[in-house]
Amino acid sequence: MTGPGSSSTTGPGSGPPTGAGGPSVPVRRVLARDALLLLAADADLAVGIVRQRESLARKARDEPNLFAVALRHHLVAARSADSWAVRAQAWAYAGTIVHFCGLVGIPIDTAHTPADLYGRALTELAEDTDRLYRDLTLGVGSRYLAARSLRLHGEYAEALRLVVCPATFFHGTGAEPHRGHFLYEHGASLISMGQAMQVRDTLGELEEEYWNSTRAAGYSTRHRYDLVLGLAAWEQGDHAEAVRGMRVALDRVGGPVPVPSQSGGPAPDPDEDRGVLELSAALALAECLATGERTGEAVGQAVELGRRALDAAERVRGRWRVVARSRAPLAVAFRRVYGDIALLAAALPGTDAAELGLRVALSAKQTGFASRMRAGRLLLSPHVSGLVDEIVRAEDQPAEPLVGDEASRQRELTDLHWQLEEAVSPMLADTVLPAPADLAQLVDVIGTRYALDYVALPDTLGDGTNWFRALVEPRRSVGFERFTPGAAYTAFFHGTDDAEKWLGRLADADGEAGPDWYGLARELLPARLLAVLGAHTREDPIELLISAHSALSLLPWAAVRIDDAGTRLVERAVTAQCPVLTCLSYEEPPPVTGPALVRLVSRAEGGVNIRQERMAWDLDNEAEVLPLHRCDVGPDSAPVGLDGPLVDALADESAGWRFVHIAAHGDGEGLGQCLRLPEPLAAGAALGLRWPPSVLMASCHVGQLVNPAHAEPLSFVMALLTGGSRCVVAGIDEIPDRLTGAAASRIVDEIRDGAVRLDVALRRAQLDAVRHRGPELGWALLSAYVR
Repeated sequence: MTGPGSSSTTGPGSGPPTGAGGPSVPVRRVLARDALLLLAADADLAVGIVRQRESLARKARDEPNLFAVALRHHLVAARSADSWAVRAQAWAYAGTIVHFCGLVGIPIDTAHTPADLYGRALTELAEDTDRLYRDLTLGVGSRYLAARSLRLHGEYAEALRLVVCPATFFHGTGAEPHRGHFLYEHGASLISMGQAMQVRDTLGELEEEYWNSTRAAGYSTRHRYDLVLGLAAWEQGDHAEAVRGMRVALDRVGGPVPVPSQSGGPAPDPDEDRGVLELSAALALAECLATGERTGEAVGQAVELGRRALDAAERVRGRWRVVARSRAPLAVAFRRVYGDIALLAAALPGTDAAELGLRVALSAKQTGFASRMRAGRLLLSPHVSGLVDEIVRAEDQPAEPLVGDEASRQRELTDLHWQLEEAVSPMLADTVLPAPADLAQLVDVIGTRYALDYVALPDTLGDGTNWFRALVEPRRSVGFERFTPGAAYTAFFHGTDDAEKWLGRLADADGEAGPDWYGLARELLPARLLAVLGAHTREDPIELLISAHSALSLLPWAAVRIDDAGTRLVERAVTAQCPVLTCLSYEEPPPVTGPALVRLVSRAEGGVNIRQERMAWDLDNEAEVLPLHRCDVGPDSAPVGLDGPLVDALADESAGWRFVHIAAHGDGEGLGQCLRLPEPLAAGAALGLRWPPSVLMASCHVGQLVNPAHAEPLSFVMALLTGGSRCVVAGIDEIPDRLTGAAASRIVDEIRDGAVRLDVALRRAQLDAVRHRGPELGWALLSAYVR
């Protein structure tokens, strides 16, 4: 048996391309996704055994490395264990890890191929594959895994050699429940070879008679036979028979019959496997219905099945404890599955389909970040760090009778959620331990605003990324669509053959020689939103929330031009970004009033040019070094100097701070983002502080909230929002002192002239810069973030 190494496989769809005798794209997608889900579940079991061993888990602080640790552990066991059963199981686990990592592109250093590793497992169990195995269940199971791996790598003849077995092969072995998997692999190999018409005749009426027998009717793999027959019918164009077969398969999905192994490894949890199988079958049927006649009934059923698949995914994701690990086996698989559900939703008409799409987008971005916080634990306060460690430990806790059941683990996590909520804020608790999104509640909080949500997702066939966007309007209508960024997006974020990317070098922009702001608007903003913006005026703007994703997190949205007359988005909208839309808590930020803390770090302290900002606050224009000041917001209040650092002042809850203005250098990424105060303040430390409702940071980089493709954002802005702030204004890139000071001082003027929201004050400052044709570098790189 042969197969590619882990580094050469690019995705679950690798193999013969469509058009070379292979199946159609929809059927190929179902085959690829089903294999990915089952393989991910197997990989999570193989890795979980090592994760439960604390001494080994400590060697892998980040999840990708855990695959390498687990592989080394299993290879050592395979070569040195005294028991042939332990050796066989270890070879099989190693094969699963290598196969999965190759399938989803996780780097792992090994010369072994999955076929080699599965082959060694079978050799441990029987020298001749035609003889009975020493452990019948382990042997039959390993044989199935080997066949599946061969099929996914296009070795169809070898795969068929392993799965084409007489019925007597399974009789009396105790491994008969595996028979459905063998038949599925048989049929899937034929479909992959372009021979779908042979599936029903080859599997034959005898199989139908067998599966309807009393003995086999209750096997969990019964539905695999129906599913592959349905896929074959779909590939042949018999849509009605395909729907019938896949509907029967979905109706028959049940929990597996756990079969203990001589290796002593844990048996799969029936509920967990049932969820994976239900997800696969439900989504397959939904896609089949979507490719048929688009009657209202068919569309409604497809949407409902999409919801069922998403619900199953949420249950499985929670039970497999991968919520806080963006690179754990099922989490990697689920990003692709979410991409498939998003493709389904975007292809279907109607509000129900759009709401399904928005739910998928929210779920896909709702990964939780306890493990990411643990990676920067030295930057956290001891109390928050301890709670994060406890959460990760509780999530890793195996659900075994001697250790504690699932209910007790959930009670512990609920208690830790409450402790984190009390120690920091509800938002931090909800992002570390997220619950499924409540779409109705979210729409209510959005209220009279417009909300634009983006997500970038892979799917189970493509190697690239699909972009989706959802638009929620004040009248509660939801739209969801797939879109493709074009030349303007590419030039801004990646550059072209003739020029560098514009991201990070807006200082080079000069009039028309700059980013294609109009092109960016046409590529990224929905046509419906552009029409709404065109119907408003500068004096009558809409309220627009943007929840960006991936590269779009770094776009200066205020600067895009919404029409060919050059109108900027800021001229028609009060725009704010919401890093995590599921944590949106308020209908709007509060006006800035009450006592304020002002910390302006001058050049004499290694800071910035604060001349304009000190004038805005009526501070001493002669002193080289300014201490921390208190100043009630208002035109007639006088600033008062305070002793001590900013952190100590924030800790004084009796002061009732409502606003903080900081001017200082900033740099770094993630929890390492840092304000260069005389006492440097990192985002990790800021995460444990209580922050007032409004914060203005006239600093470079600390507003750079990178919302990565595979996890939720973690940055200085998130630290402030989770610590109590409801609106934060900060720079998303490097901004010159003078221009930043000018914008910040204008914001302060607006605030001191009357009770105004911080995001509104930012917009007024930006409008003033637009009127005076100021460079985008000076105003567009300040962004408002809300929760």
